[in-house]
Amino acid sequence: MPPQRTPLGLISGNRLKNFELSPYQRGQITGGNILGYSPAVIALGLNLPKQTVWNTIRLDELRVEGASQQRTGRPKGYTAPDERAILRHARLFPKHTYLEVIQATGVEIKRDTVKRILKQHGITNWRAKRRPELTEVHAAKRLAWCLRNRHRRPEEWGMYMWSDECSIERGRGKQQKWCFRTPVQK
Repeated sequence: MPPQRTPLGLISGNRLKNFELSPYQRGQITGGNILGYSPAVIALGLNLPKQTVWNTIRLDELRVEGASQQRTGRPKGYTAPDERAILRHARLFPKHTYLEVIQATGVEIKRDTVKRILKQHGITNWRAKRRPELTEVHAAKRLAWCLRNRHRRPEEWGMYMWSDECSIERGRGKQQKWCFRTPVQK
């Protein structure tokens, strides 16, 4: 039975559970294996689990200078054609929502995955500018005004003040629109 720790005493910080071996420790294990020691003896001498020593010896040929191997991670839930379809749809229909992109492309992925794919390619969701719609009546009035004033001289046009501010709204109206764009297109 291991010795009991005194109540409220310090816990030794020398050994952590589920820690990663350093290149030095891997070198010690490999050296012990080269000298002919069994994994059990090496584990006992270095105070490591037997399975850790056995895995380190087994994977030693794959490591470069004892460095950790990169983990593969979770496999992607989409393919390269799925990614291209999402990008193409977002570029063709910038005012669609993430849900509409998923439905239109027929890809079985989550909204956050679509968001991540678009962000990797520099496409994010920007708040669209509020602009009043140009109806047929407004277009006809503008055309009539232009036709009436087409014979004016440049000096007369200098008396007019032009502005691109065209928002005369009462209340918030419709819901805020969003669109997919790159920072350059903002």
